[in-house]
Formats: sequence, structure tokens, C-alpha cells
Amino acid sequence: MIGWLQSLLGGVLPSWLIYVISFIVNTTIILIVAPVTFMMMTWFERRIVARMQDRLGPNRVGPAGLLQAVADGVKMFTKENITPRAADKWVHLIAPVIATAPVIFLFAVIPWGRGLAPADIHVSVLFVVAISSISAVGLMMGGWGSNNKFALLGAMRAVAQMVSYEIPAVIALLAMVLFTGTMNLNQYSELQGGIPIFGNTLNSVIPDLGLGWYVFTPVGLLGFMAFFICILSEGERTPFDIPEADSEIVAGYMTEYSGMKFAVFYMGQFLFNYALSMVAAIVFLGGWNFPGIPQLANAVPILGNLASAIVLGVKAWLLFFVMVWLRGAFPRLRMDQLMGFAWKFLLPLVLINILSAAIWLTVRKWGSDANWTVTIAPFGLSLLGWLETAPNWLRELVGWVLAAIINGASFMWLLRVNRRRAGETPVELAQDQAFGVASLP
Repeated sequence: MIGWLQSLLGGVLPSWLIYVISFIVNTTIILIVAPVTFMMMTWFERRIVARMQDRLGPNRVGPAGLLQAVADGVKMFTKENITPRAADKWVHLIAPVIATAPVIFLFAVIPWGRGLAPADIHVSVLFVVAISSISAVGLMMGGWGSNNKFALLGAMRAVAQMVSYEIPAVIALLAMVLFTGTMNLNQYSELQGGIPIFGNTLNSVIPDLGLGWYVFTPVGLLGFMAFFICILSEGERTPFDIPEADSEIVAGYMTEYSGMKFAVFYMGQFLFNYALSMVAAIVFLGGWNFPGIPQLANAVPILGNLASAIVLGVKAWLLFFVMVWLRGAFPRLRMDQLMGFAWKFLLPLVLINILSAAIWLTVRKWGSDANWTVTIAPFGLSLLGWLETAPNWLRELVGWVLAAIINGASFMWLLRVNRRRAGETPVELAQDQAFGVASLP
């Protein structure tokens, strides 16, 4: 945005004023797009879940029920705002703001398409990780300030769940940071051009198809699976919706909330899901890359930027559709199952993924980077000397195969170990094998 305004108004306005205008425009767009996205997500989820349950869903207000979200918004604005007499009124009031404001901040560093980043910072991955964890403070404040045992129990569940699943999520992103050498989200799409497995190494022979997505690599596939599961947990999506378990603790930390305070909590959850879906699409699913997009962006930059934003949006909405699909297909986990899955399965898996990424990076850089070779040589890797004359495509293929062997063997081993620890009966083990899941204590 700043670059576009400088090219348009650079000779008319001073640079400091252009920066101020850019910040105002970016903030206005985010504050408009975020609530509209939230309304569309609520309509989309209600319609999809209704379809899965052989119902119609909202269909009375507006065509196909599209204005139902607007009607719900009007209801929330006009609904009586009730605060319990024994609640800590200030903590109860600001808790939804503390939980939702960091989610809005995430959209400041997430690129919406090619050249459409509100703020281009070199550590945007670190910013996403740091800011997203603040929401847990607002959830705990909501449960504590309500002075309600059900709300406090839901808040404690939410914090324990978010902390437990943030660790594998961060490590999954860390593997990609190691693999790519950058923390800038704007660069991930550029790095995922070309074709699967080989990426951009064969662009001189094969045209850029925009399909060199990291999800097609063993490191990216395992990282994507772990990160998406962590998104489900941090966003409190089924089967990880334990903090709001209606059949157990009413509505969790939102039990004592009504009116717009409840709506702000609700909006924060949906936008958090969408923001992290965009991060997953950018880091693992090629970002705005798709066949034809690189060529269009080079030929007609404006149309290319618009098409890239559409492609990235479609990928993020597809991930949200999977979240809705899981809600309609799976029951809620127990708390002990949820915590065991994070610490006994996901955490070891993403740590092994870092090892795979490091080995692949060693194969890629061996001999081509003198400093890298000298640093690694004392560790007894002199057998890799033949890579010094190997072409880049062969390096990528060797790294892909090694990472696939390590990650595949580790995944199967962890499944077997955790099944054995769970002490399942033969019938339960057969059921788990049929559904392809691990039953954890």
C-alpha cells in the first residue's frame, strides 16, 4: 500500500504524510473487512452444517438467508447487556476486547495477495506467533471476572488447551522458517513457485506452474497436518471445543456474557480461525500461487494481484470448510485425550520434522555454500562429498526422499507407541485402525 501511494502521490505530498494516509487506509480496510468476513463465516457454517444434518439452515432473511448475519448483528446491538452482580465488572467488560484485539492485529501482517500486504515486516511469522498467544489472557479474564464456576472451568480449559497446542504450532512453523530461511510471510508465496518436489530448480526447463507448494514435501506435509490440528484446537473448533462444552459447562468462559460482549468474543473466535487459515495457506499451500497466476502477474500486474488475492482467499475458505466439515462429522474429545494428543503425539512429531528439515537443508547446501560445508564437516558428514558436483534438482530429490523416510517412519512409530500406552482392547484398536486415528489417554 505504501509503495502504491508513493508512486501515485510521491511528487505531490511529503513522505511522512503518505505514511500516515497508508496507515489510515489499511486500518479502515481491516476494520471493515474483518466484521464482514465474520458475518459471511457464520452464514457459511450454519448453511453447511445444516446441509450435513439434512436441514435448510438460515433461509428467511434475504436471498438464501444471506442477511441473517445482519439481523443477528442488530439483535446483539439491541439486546440487554447483563453483568452479574458479583462479577468483577471491569475485568468482565474488557475481557472480550483483550481476546479479540490481537486477532485484528494479525491481519496487519498477513498478505491478502501478491503485493497486498498491509505491513511488510521481516519477522511477520514471529509477530503472528507472539500476538496470537495474547488471546488466552482475555479468555482467562472472562472466566475469572464472571465469578462463575462454569465460566472459570471453561477459561482454565481454554488456557491449558491454547498453551499446549501453541507449542507444536510454533515448532511446525519453526521447521518452515529453518527450511526457507525467512520469517517474512510475503516471501513464502514467492518461494513456492515451480513444480512439486523440485520447486523453482527446473524453471529453465519447465515453465513456472505455481505448484511448488511445501505441502507436497514431507517436511511441509507433516508441518501442515500438525499446524492445522493446532488451529482447530486454538480456535476451539470441533473436536477441540472443550472450553465451550455446552453439555458439560453451559458455554464455558462465555456463560455470563450477553449482547455485544458475547458477539465480540464470538467474532474473535471466527476471525482467529480465518487468520490462521490464511497463515496455513501462505506457509504450506503455496500462498497466492496457482497455475497461470505467475504469468498473469508478470503480464498485467494489477490483474495478477487481484487474481492472487482471489486464489489465496479460496484456499483459506477451503480450510475453513474443512473445519466446518469436522464439526459435523466428529464428536468432542475428552480433556485427557486432548492434552495427551498434544504432548505425546504432536510435540514429538514436529520435533522430528525439524530434524528432517535440517537434513534436507544440509543436502541442499552441501558443497554449494563454502561456509555451510566447513561448519558441518566436523560432524562426520564427509560422505556427502559427492553432492558437491550434483545438480540442484538431484539435491532436492535426495532431500525429499530422506525427509519422507524419516517422517513416515516416525509417524508410524508414534502411532504404535501411543496405542500401546493407551492399553486398548482388540476391538478398540481395530476401530482406531479403521478410522486411522490414535486413541490416547
